[in-house]
Formats: sequence, structure tokens, C-alpha cells
Amino acid sequence: MESHEVLHILRHKRHDWMNQIQLVHGYASMGKMDRVKEHLYQIIEHSEQERRLLNSGADHFSLWLLTFNWNHSHYQLSYLIEKDVDLSSHDDQLISYAGRVLTKMDEHRVSDELYEGILQVFNEDKYVMLNWTWAGEFMNSENLANHLRGMGITVSAPQPHEITLKWKIE
Repeated sequence: MESHEVLHILRHKRHDWMNQIQLVHGYASMGKMDRVKEHLYQIIEHSEQERRLLNSGADHFSLWLLTFNWNHSHYQLSYLIEKDVDLSSHDDQLISYAGRVLTKMDEHRVSDELYEGILQVFNEDKYVMLNWTWAGEFMNSENLANHLRGMGITVSAPQPHEITLKWKIE
């Protein structure tokens, strides 16, 4: 990675941290200590999730997830990483999977829609499981689901304008 790319990432991270600090400061200046505590808890939880991601051993996938929201204006993604998930031997596979899924989603997205997603990564028996849930309306969602199923992904639509993708890595 080039130094300008590292600096770009650091600038984004600094900007995000400053937004969080300003929010906490604003709540404190208004005397809303319950909101201060709530937001600090969210910051701590987000930092713990980031630590787990960075310790997963999947350097490229971690970087992809950390920079996702900066690089994709039509999507907002958060993630939950189970403790002690070792993704080191799956890094390239995860990047390939994520890229293919996003490409298919882009082909079916509505131009003015903001898609909100959550990615859960956890161990189940001897497998690593990925569950992605996306909220938002897709064009021809059944066609999208069929394409994703063809990639070996289990697809469900638990609610209108929501799609859940489950993928098992051996």
C-alpha cells in the first residue's frame, strides 16, 4: 500500500473520531449525561468490533470492511465479529466473495436508494459463517436472489425490502 493511501485512510479515521468526540461533547454541554453514556458505550462496542476484525488475520478483508462506507456511497455497512474468529486462511476468498456480491447488488440497486447492511462473522462447528442482511429495495430482487444462489449463497427475504445472505466457508 502506498503512503498516500495510508494517509487517506488515516484522514477518514480521524474525521470519524472527531465526529464521535463532537457528538459526545455536544451531549455533555447540554447536560444529557444519559446520551453521553449511551454514545460512549456505542463507541466502545464499535472499537471492540474493529479490534476483533483487525485481529482476525484477514488483512485485505479487514481493510475492505474498514473502508467500505467511505468507498460506497449507496451503502452503509456495519459488522459484528465473533470473538476469536480466525479468517487468515480465507482472506482472498472473502475479498472475492464480497466483491462478487457487491457487483450483483450494484446491478440490481435503485439509483436513489441507500442500502443499510450488517455483516455478522462467526464460527459454527468447523466452519466460518457470514450472514449479511441488507435493507433497501432492489430492482428485480428475485433475479438478484437467483444470481446469488448460483454463487453458493443461501438467500432469504425475511421482510419486504430486506435480503439476507448466508455463506459458509470451510
